Amino acid sequence: MISTPFKIGQLTIPNRLIMAPMCNITHLPFRRLIKNYGAGLVMTQMVSAKALTMGCVKTKKLLSFDLSERPIAFQVFGNNATVLAEAAVILQDLGADLVDLNMGCPAKKIVNDGGGSALLKNPLFTANILEAMRKVLRIPFTIKMRAGYDKYNEEFLSIAQMAERCGVDGITLHGRTKTQGYSGLADWELVRQLKAAIRIPVIGNGDVNAPEKVGLMLSQTGCDAVMIGRAAVSEPWFFKSVLEEKSFEPSPAELKNIILNQYNDFFDFYGSSNGVKMMRKHLCSYTKGMRGGAQFRNEIITLNDWQMIENKMTDFFDASVNEM
Repeated sequence: MISTPFKIGQLTIPNRLIMAPMCNITHLPFRRLIKNYGAGLVMTQMVSAKALTMGCVKTKKLLSFDLSERPIAFQVFGNNATVLAEAAVILQDLGADLVDLNMGCPAKKIVNDGGGSALLKNPLFTANILEAMRKVLRIPFTIKMRAGYDKYNEEFLSIAQMAERCGVDGITLHGRTKTQGYSGLADWELVRQLKAAIRIPVIGNGDVNAPEKVGLMLSQTGCDAVMIGRAAVSEPWFFKSVLEEKSFEPSPAELKNIILNQYNDFFDFYGSSNGVKMMRKHLCSYTKGMRGGAQFRNEIITLNDWQMIENKMTDFFDASVNEM
C-alpha cells in the first residue's frame, strides 16, 4: 500500500509518504534531497499570509521550488479570513499544487498572534477562514491540525467534520494537543477515530520515527498517508528505506558526497554566508550517533568558512572509513 498512489482532491500523490513542513528545514535544497529519496509529496515551510500579501521578498523566496519537486504543497498560517484568502490566491498563482493551512503549530509566537493551534479554540471563526480560502482556490486545499488545544476531547472530530463541510480536501492530524508540544507520545488512536469520522483523506502524523512505523500507522489507523517530520531531518534517506522495505544507511563516503552536493544547492539558494550556516545545522543532524560525531560538531559549530568545514569533514569521514 505504501507505494500505491492516492488522491487529495484531483491531485494524484505517487505514494503514501509526505514530508512534513518544518521551519528553517524544508527549504528548496532540503526538499529536493527528500524528493530524490522518494517522498510522494513535499511541503514548503509555513509562510505568513500577512507577509505574503504585503509582498515580502523574503517570504516569497521561501516558496521557491524546482519542477522536479512536484507535486508540492505550500503551507500558510494566519488568522484573518480576508488576508488568508488573498494569500491562497497568491500561492496558487505561484505554482502550488496544493495549499495547506497550518492549524497545528504550537509555537508561542504563532499562537499568541491567533494562528496555528489557536484556530482550534474558535471553530466558527475558523470555519469562516476555511470557507473564504475554499472559495478562491481551484487546487486542492488541506489543513494540518492537532488533536485539541489544551486537552483531548471529541471537539477535534467536530472541527474536522466542519472542515470537510467547508470543502477541505484532506486533513493531517498530529496526535498531540497544542499544550503537549512534542512531549509524551502521539496518540495514533485519534488518527483512527478521525479516519472513521470523515470521508476525505486523512494523513497521520506524530512519532513516525522509524521506517517500520509507517506501515504500523497505516495498518493501525486506516489513514491514507503518513507524514514524516523530525525523523527525516537527520536521515533524509528515511523514505528510501520505507519504499524499498529494507534499511538504507549511506556509507561515510556516500554521506560525504551527499553533503557536498547539498552544500552546492545551499550555496546557490542562500549565498555563501547563509549557506554555510544552514549547512552546519544539517551536518550536525547527519552526524548524530556516529563515532566521533560529538567532537566533530563541536569543531565546526562556530566555523563560518566552508573550506575549513570541508577540511574538518574530510578528516572526520576519512577516519570513519578507516574504522570500518
